[in-house]
Amino acid sequence: MVRRIADLRHVPDDELIAEHDNLAQHTMSGTAYYMDELERRERRRAIEASDRLARRAYRLAWSNTLLALVAAAAAIVALFK
Repeated sequence: MVRRIADLRHVPDDELIAEHDNLAQHTMSGTAYYMDELERRERRRAIEASDRLARRAYRLAWSNTLLALVAAAAAIVALFK
């Protein structure tokens, strides 16, 4: 029996792996969609991690820009004292 895609996407990884391993004992083919689903999940997690890292880098860049502006303003004020 093949799961519907909507159902397949809601199954936890551990359950999906256990189901694959159970079916793999009794068949020579037809389990590739389990591996495809696991790969899709891994790819999604990697993309989400990359997005989080990019957001942190963006915030850090803005923080550095603001600090540089404050330092430049302090330097200008110090020149005119």
